Amino acid sequence: MISIVLPSFNRAQVLPKAVESILCQTYKDFELIIVDDGSTDNTADVVKNFNDDRIVYVRQENAGACVARNNGIEHSRGEYIAFQDSDDIWHEDKLEKQLTTLRNTGADVVFCRMNRMSDGKNVGLVSDYFHEGFLSKEELPMSIGTQTLMGKSAVFKQEKFDPEMPRFQEFEMLVRVQRFFSIYCMEEPLADYHLQNDSISKRPEKYLRSWNLMLQKHPDFLKTYASSRDRIGRDVLLNSFGVDDWKLRWQFISMAFMFKKSLKMVARLIRGTFL
Repeated sequence: MISIVLPSFNRAQVLPKAVESILCQTYKDFELIIVDDGSTDNTADVVKNFNDDRIVYVRQENAGACVARNNGIEHSRGEYIAFQDSDDIWHEDKLEKQLTTLRNTGADVVFCRMNRMSDGKNVGLVSDYFHEGFLSKEELPMSIGTQTLMGKSAVFKQEKFDPEMPRFQEFEMLVRVQRFFSIYCMEEPLADYHLQNDSISKRPEKYLRSWNLMLQKHPDFLKTYASSRDRIGRDVLLNSFGVDDWKLRWQFISMAFMFKKSLKMVARLIRGTFL
């Protein structure tokens, strides 16, 4: 059996589509654990209306998605665990194909690519720089959607989500997973990720704090992922554009230097700070 953990907070309007994409899976032996993170809308009624005995409804006081996912993991009974988000859609054969891949490869965790959706249109792929096969221990497990993850239950019961992380929760968790378990990439996109209006430029403090916490929690990070420092530096710079507060932009510049991004790119950011 596969245990599917789906956290939700005040998403009653979009939750049905996500749930339906699970109930319509070609693989039928699963339980769906919906963790209501203290919603104040009619989420509970929406869940009851499905009337499917594979659904387990768990309500908690509002504590965030990480705590909700960990709560779902604690309630899980399956040999495998998968994760879904309340506003995204799975392709109907996702579980079947991922379970087959887990069994055929012997991997501990598998993830797939996602279609990036905007206004009902496919505008690109998420995780398109990963290729079919196992990730090496030095390959950065960044930009892997939580809703694409599926693995042995022992993995996620050992390495849970860290509620202290304001962003990058699945990334930080996978850094820990990668130390002890194998991770396999499926190139095929098996989920649709619907873009939300949560631009990082509106929450730059969370972005910076997340990276600082990542480096504090994993002192060997820069050494382990030395080959990816250029990629990280590019991400830092790209996410800094649109940040109006010049003090915060200087923090982005400092972080870019830390990851040893090219001076040319850093100079571009500096020029942007004063223009």
